Amino acid sequence: MKKKMDQQGFTLIELLATLVLFAIFGSIIWGFFFHSLKYNGVEISKNQLQQETNLILNSIQETHTSSTITSIDTTGSTLVIVSDKGEVPFNKENIHYEINEPIALPNKEFHLVLTLSSTQNSTIKFETETTFSKLE
Repeated sequence: MKKKMDQQGFTLIELLATLVLFAIFGSIIWGFFFHSLKYNGVEISKNQLQQETNLILNSIQETHTSSTITSIDTTGSTLVIVSDKGEVPFNKENIHYEINEPIALPNKEFHLVLTLSSTQNSTIKFETETTFSKLE
């Protein structure tokens, strides 16, 4: 009489196939993860530049409305708004400030093109163009 042998378990081929599939799916998920981290960092930088631009434009508008601006100028990592009430500097070490041209003794209305770029990644920029006017 023959005894049947009930063997349970996985064969070597099944284990290798499982490991290969796990490695393929793991590398795909790993790639997506790091790609999303990089994209997230770029978007955070863009968002910070946009927030800084909004802060600058609000300060210019407030200063232009409440006093007389004598000049707006940039020197690399510093933007300075000078009015008859004093100076308002903007200086962040990871942001490069640039305007279309230095503004000296603006009239009631002046045009401004403001470009902010990241010092860590020069491809990340935020540019805005606006006109400031004042009713008297």
